[in-house]
Amino acid sequence: MKIFGHCVVWFLAFCAVLVSPVILIFGVPLAVGIGTELVEAGAGPILAVLMTSTVATLLVRRQPVRTFAKTMLRSATSGRDTKRLIAGTAARQAAKSIS
Repeated sequence: MKIFGHCVVWFLAFCAVLVSPVILIFGVPLAVGIGTELVEAGAGPILAVLMTSTVATLLVRRQPVRTFAKTMLRSATSGRDTKRLIAGTAARQAAKSIS
């Protein structure tokens, strides 16, 4: 039964590799066509406002990269792991600067 499970996983992976180019070949023109239809339908200005408001919000709320990274690390891990992750990153950076 164990070998059957391995064969099924390999078969599915092989099928995914074979199908993925087909999805890309047909998916990209489909996405372009859908985007064109949305613009022709009058949704272009609405989409432009939504995209530019997102960019404007990111620019207004811009903060230093290091502060942003620390915030993301703190939110992604528990309190005790954060110090270890930051110390490990600092140690790697120090090792790179020495060599």
